[in-house]
Amino acid sequence: MLHWFRSSINAKVTAVVLLSTSLVLSLVLSITGILSRSFARSGAETEARRTATAKAETLDNELSRVATSTKNLGYALESGTWDQSSINHLLISIVKNNTDIFGSTISFAPFEFDSRIKAYAPYYYKGSDGITFLQLADSYDYFEKDWFKKPVETESPLWSDPYFDEGGGQTLMITYSSPFFKMRSSNEKGEVKGVITADVSLDHLTEMVSQIKFEKTGYAFLISNKGELIVWPEKDLIMRETILSLAQRRNDARLAAVGEEMLNHRVGFYDAGPSLNGKDSFLAFSSLPTFGWRLGVVVPKDELFAQTYMLERILFLVGVAGILLLFTASFIVSRSITAPLKRMASVTAKIGEGKFDVDFVEKDRTDEVGRLARSFIAMANSLKTYMEYLTQATVKKERIESELRIAADIQRSMLPSSFPAFPERKDFDIYAIMHPAKEVGGDFFDFFLLDSDHLCVSVGDVSGKGTPAALFMAVTKYLIEASVGLETSIDKALEKINSLLVKNNDSCMFVTVFIGVLNLKTGEMVYASAGHNSPVIWASNREAEFLEAIGGPILGIVEPGNFRIGAISLKSQERLLIYTDGVTEAFDLCNEVFSEERLIRTVNQIGEIDSKGITEKVLFEIEKFCDGVPQSDDITILVLTYTPGT
Repeated sequence: MLHWFRSSINAKVTAVVLLSTSLVLSLVLSITGILSRSFARSGAETEARRTATAKAETLDNELSRVATSTKNLGYALESGTWDQSSINHLLISIVKNNTDIFGSTISFAPFEFDSRIKAYAPYYYKGSDGITFLQLADSYDYFEKDWFKKPVETESPLWSDPYFDEGGGQTLMITYSSPFFKMRSSNEKGEVKGVITADVSLDHLTEMVSQIKFEKTGYAFLISNKGELIVWPEKDLIMRETILSLAQRRNDARLAAVGEEMLNHRVGFYDAGPSLNGKDSFLAFSSLPTFGWRLGVVVPKDELFAQTYMLERILFLVGVAGILLLFTASFIVSRSITAPLKRMASVTAKIGEGKFDVDFVEKDRTDEVGRLARSFIAMANSLKTYMEYLTQATVKKERIESELRIAADIQRSMLPSSFPAFPERKDFDIYAIMHPAKEVGGDFFDFFLLDSDHLCVSVGDVSGKGTPAALFMAVTKYLIEASVGLETSIDKALEKINSLLVKNNDSCMFVTVFIGVLNLKTGEMVYASAGHNSPVIWASNREAEFLEAIGGPILGIVEPGNFRIGAISLKSQERLLIYTDGVTEAFDLCNEVFSEERLIRTVNQIGEIDSKGITEKVLFEIEKFCDGVPQSDDITILVLTYTPGT
């Protein structure tokens, strides 16, 4: 009997029907439960929608006030004359008197503030010690920043996407940028004179959103129109994940559905399940009219339906007495179902073996069995299509990975790889490495003898990473080998290389390069730099320091390029470490960079070891500092030790 029950669907269906014969209980519970939950959900939906819409409009209005005040200040800047003192006073007043504004700058177009000064952009922000000043022109080239560049190009104000302001306020923020113009004699607007901005910290948005509550534990969050997490309970995910990428990483289909619903509709009320906070919840959301961002309000179901659940339990106990009323129907119903199910089970096994061409005689039935049969056929067809697509995608992916491995091998073969490079030479010791951030990279190094007494070394860093940078690297490396010689000074060689790179450089890629030629007899080295980091020079009896910076434009953007030549005299056992910015700009878990200061300290701690040992020691310290953080840029290190008379 027990075996029959376990192996027979008929017996199981009979048991299910027997248990389902509590028709009275089912009717009472169903009607009461449906109505009570419907009323509770309807009320919650109305209230949650109202809350989400009202709070979204409130957030939008606060940000709109920031935009309006910024544009008004831009109009004020277009009339009258503003000196440095009045501009600073205006910015301090903006930041101090506006709780929504984290920081503000008035950034002028080239030579617009003062004909002698190209860049002028005073910036005041709410620092840890109060209103803090920063001259953005000293921090980075703000002319190329989107918050300046786009308003100038479009001659209209705009809001930026959320970003981390490295070199400015050092915080996550959004920026409203409004251009102001020169005024002509007829009060007509002329060219853009500059851009005034107002920064809103994401911490401030978080504070505003965190004040939104619903029931006891309901809360709110904010995502961008692209799905980026702007305000989220897990703060370490903010601006690092989108709601869809988070769902993919967690393999959470329900969260992915929530993200799709929010991104595809401006307002709504959605059954989110446990995907948002681990508790079964509803989600009400509304968009901010100006930004298109989505404000979501999470409503826990257990709090919403607490009284409904209690009523259902009471009614269940009352109706248990009618549980056996329809027992006689169980056997008849089960027999009408089990036969088709057995045939479907057989076909399902064939599908599991990869045989997707299936058919069912029950597909023409109009009841649930017919619908189930048609669903099985549709599922098999979908699986067949998906498997074909997956096979094609796998082949394509394997081909791309193979090509990248070949490209990486080709790139490594372009760089010197045999060490010691000149085993017969005792008057110098040289070693270098290049670790690309991707399969292939844009960094390179090279060294070769111009004759028996002159050694040329070079290190370069191409903008960007990956295959385009690797191709640009290869061209630059071979141009250096072809252009540098004893008959041609380094500055002229760089001018020639720059001229060749500028031609047909439609992608506007560029490269920084350091080139030096060492006289192995005298120790005299002449060198030039095309926008490259200054090398480190030191000896066992002298602290490390950076080589004197001589400046020089980057290669590949504009011509003519005017390059200067520097000269040093290396003494015996003096060392030169040439590197790319992937060394000093390597990040750790706290988003802190390795830095030039840490590089100097590392070099000073190195004892009497050869160039290879120095290179490996510096690379080890970088990897220890990063502590597993993925490499964000190519890393290249070249160490040259001058050892005459050995």
